[in-house]
Amino acid sequence: MEVHHSHHPTHKKKWSEYIIEFVMLFTAVTLGFFAENIREHFIEKEREEQYVKIVHEDIVNDIKSLSHIVNSYELKLLREDTLIDLLSNFNTNKTNDLYYLARLNSIREFFIHSKNGFQQLKNAGGLRLIEDIAIVKKIQNYENMVEEMENLQNLTEQLLMNYREKMAVIFRGSVFKTMSKNPNATAIEDRFNRPTNNPSLIQTNQIDLNEFLIKTLYAHNNNLGIYNRAKKLLVEAKILENLLTEKYKIEKAKLE
Repeated sequence: MEVHHSHHPTHKKKWSEYIIEFVMLFTAVTLGFFAENIREHFIEKEREEQYVKIVHEDIVNDIKSLSHIVNSYELKLLREDTLIDLLSNFNTNKTNDLYYLARLNSIREFFIHSKNGFQQLKNAGGLRLIEDIAIVKKIQNYENMVEEMENLQNLTEQLLMNYREKMAVIFRGSVFKTMSKNPNATAIEDRFNRPTNNPSLIQTNQIDLNEFLIKTLYAHNNNLGIYNRAKKLLVEAKILENLLTEKYKIEKAKLE
């Protein structure tokens, strides 16, 4: 018995159908690609804004710290000028001032850069997250100026060590002990009492006084450099703070 198979005619796609399918597939892949790019761009934009806000907080802290350093160093330089005059024209009737100023000027005050946001920005892939080239350049310039400031401050450590070593040759430690007033006071002037009885020095010969004068001059010149650098850095910090505030719609910080 013969079995007859029914034959169904196969449907041949027209070339136009292939084109339509290709176009639909291509469109789907392309749209998916663009959607993923938009999503990644949105995520990176959020990350940029988050990191910039932290950088902005750092700059606000720096501005406050630099303002204090500028004001403090103005007084410090005046005290050093007076000390230099006293050492240049030594008078046993003015050792009250000599002890007081020598002790005050042995204390260092440094600008400590607030860099939490800067560090996070670098760890997140550097400044590539920031699209505005002007802002990138400002941040880079600011960081370079901070580094120069820190180099000057590092030199201060060695200069003050030499200064203090010579103090130990000229001044009586027992007098410095009686001068101690409030070690934790914010203002350096409030940490010590000024002597009132013109205490004597251990050494009053010209060689030791001259050496102490020279070490004071070295420290003074370096402090003058720190003061000038701090003023420039403060201006740069304020410019950068304003730039970030306007660009990223950050609430203006109170700097007073």
